[in-house]
Amino acid sequence: MSKKTPIQTKENLLSAAAKLITLHGASHLTLERVALEASVSKGGLLHHFPTKLELLTALIEQLALDFEADISRHLETEPIGRAGRWARAYIRATFQPAPEEAALTNALAQIINAYPELLEPIKTSFEFAALHILNDGLPAPRATAIRMACDGLWFAETTGMSDLTPQLRAQLLEELISWTR
Repeated sequence: MSKKTPIQTKENLLSAAAKLITLHGASHLTLERVALEASVSKGGLLHHFPTKLELLTALIEQLALDFEADISRHLETEPIGRAGRWARAYIRATFQPAPEEAALTNALAQIINAYPELLEPIKTSFEFAALHILNDGLPAPRATAIRMACDGLWFAETTGMSDLTPQLRAQLLEELISWTR
């Protein structure tokens, strides 16, 4: 049996934490459960994540990176140099998250009130989006409205406050895409 690298161990711990949060909610997450789920000693977990807050921060940072990867994946389908390219990728990444990403985001939303410092990686991700969407060749008010609509949808769905039917959600996606042309 080959020994795991520190990077593999860290990824395994994050995956275990994500699974536990998604299945049981963030309030039931303990470092002991994460270590057990990941088949890592508690000392091994503490080496990578000395506190629960550091583990949760790493999960949120990973979600932000996954979202940026989703945007990049959608950018690959967009013609280079065409105005609204980045906005369309942002819209599609927001409206079409990977199922495990959506479930984890919803579960992590439960704990942000208890750990307000977890908002920092989210704030950084929002700032990244604001910068890119404003430099996408669209009029600034339209680009901002698109971003705010996407961010509002993300917030509503993350907090369980969305009242959109699947049909209206699909129509909203198409409406926002039309604003980028």
